Amino acid sequence: MERLECTGKTRLIRYQDREILFHNQKSAQWTHPYGFGEEQSDLCGAGCGLFAIAHAVEWMTGRRIDVEALADFSMANGGRDDSGTDRPTLLSAMQRTGLAREMGFEYRFDGLRNDHESLRQTLAEGGTALCNLRVGHIVCLTRMREQNGELQALAIDSVCESAREKLRDSVRECVPGSEIVFQVKNAAGLPVGMAVQYALFWVPLNGVMDFNLLHRI
Repeated sequence: MERLECTGKTRLIRYQDREILFHNQKSAQWTHPYGFGEEQSDLCGAGCGLFAIAHAVEWMTGRRIDVEALADFSMANGGRDDSGTDRPTLLSAMQRTGLAREMGFEYRFDGLRNDHESLRQTLAEGGTALCNLRVGHIVCLTRMREQNGELQALAIDSVCESAREKLRDSVRECVPGSEIVFQVKNAAGLPVGMAVQYALFWVPLNGVMDFNLLHRI
């Protein structure tokens, strides 16, 4: 029987016309500090917003972001708050300092949005978005399609929650080749097995919420 190996910090994922360096937040190797006040957190525990930006930018422009450097930038510019990453603040700082333009995108200081028509238009124009599929976790959206009369968006999820109980019924298709293997632990922190979930999957466009729009330059 083939032995499953935990997926490391990163892996290349190819889909359609793209190759992306996926950042696997489930890897305990992400030890770079990303704290707030007295909270001593790291990228493994609180980095979903940064990983989502890295995935969105690479998909959109082909440029790769140093996530650990972005964590330092975020903490220095008010982008880290008590709930994780303050996306509008971090993206605004990236736009003001020229980092966004250096990465090939524009942020228009429009905060968190729930206007799905603007999301549809941005994705149709080759832009990307950061959003919540559930409260408290940030993923990126990269592409749009229509299937059976429903508009759908392709999500890249650093925590690979395709099988999460509150999300799995909204998943329309998982992308083959985007599987991530990780260790499952019980409430006491003891390893009890291995699991596989998907990093890329399609979800209904109208089911995403609180999104930030990134426009390709």
